[in-house]
Amino acid sequence: MDKTTVSVPMRTQPAVAPPKGVTAKTPTVVPELMLYKNKRKWLSQLYEKILLGDIIQRHKLKNEMAVRLTYKRLAETVKHPVAYNRIANLVKSTGVNTNPTSVIDYVEFAKEAFLVFSLENYASKFTEKETIKKHYFVDNGLLHLFLSDPETALLENLCAIDLHPRHNDEQLWFWNRNVEVDFYLPEERIGIQACYSTSKDITTFERELNALISLDKVHPLDRMIIVTYDEDRIHKTESGKIIEIIPLWKWLLRA
Repeated sequence: MDKTTVSVPMRTQPAVAPPKGVTAKTPTVVPELMLYKNKRKWLSQLYEKILLGDIIQRHKLKNEMAVRLTYKRLAETVKHPVAYNRIANLVKSTGVNTNPTSVIDYVEFAKEAFLVFSLENYASKFTEKETIKKHYFVDNGLLHLFLSDPETALLENLCAIDLHPRHNDEQLWFWNRNVEVDFYLPEERIGIQACYSTSKDITTFERELNALISLDKVHPLDRMIIVTYDEDRIHKTESGKIIEIIPLWKWLLRA
């Protein structure tokens, strides 16, 4: 898998003007994006179409800069739980006026436009479940527009994209109680970490491993998985537990 690989939905009608030589009658069996040489420009145009048409105009929003900065902050914190208050404060730190209520609305509008989706913390109380969430983009290409060092964020976001349609909101969570497990499936008793590499830094591997072990102590797991970019091995803990370290391509091809 190339690091720049993106996931883009198939469309029956072009979202923006087609490239030279391509018409509505041109037969294709590949995503529309593959027909364009300047893929980033196409993605930027698609994002602007969603932002302006499906969100700002549809909901008659007047504070366009606050909306833009909210989604930028969501992208920059895609791997981390973040409170709506925190996002509002980050936006206000740029000199743009907003508040947590408006941020909540902007996120809900983005969900309606199929731009983002959110996961709640299984370990949190009700109030924290509603106010501190992890937000993911529905498409890695759109997320990539906001990131300068994207590898780890794109890997975790792609895992979320893969898991979200397979499980409803009562089946897919993250778990955070002093340490964090990226994805937790309580009904299937599975804990999943997304980590670009576990072999380059022993500290990173121990962090991912200890988080899964901590979750297993509270909610016993049948499977503990670390999804990586290209590593494929089994790690056995001192207690005899098996940690599956799986490359992303194999993870995505599972049944």
